[in-house]
Amino acid sequence: MVGNEEVYQTVDQGIQGMLPSKELIEKVRRSWVDVLGTQDVPTDVSFFQSGGNSLLLVLLHGELSKLAARALTLEELFRADTVRSQALLLMQA
Repeated sequence: MVGNEEVYQTVDQGIQGMLPSKELIEKVRRSWVDVLGTQDVPTDVSFFQSGGNSLLLVLLHGELSKLAARALTLEELFRADTVRSQALLLMQA
């Protein structure tokens, strides 16, 4: 049996009980790989610490917008700056 602390984790933006699927995390990670041009993309490290910059964020915005049910804003991506938090953002879109 899984403990409550494992099921209800606070994910980057403080939303409890919502965890993105592994498939969605992988789709976001692949978008980062395409934009950053590297295979080494951790799920909990900032886009900017991973080598991204504001121009690359615009490219990532285009890639992730293809996965979203609604238009994402650059501000949302700037605030949700890890693979995991962007996957969570896509869950809410």
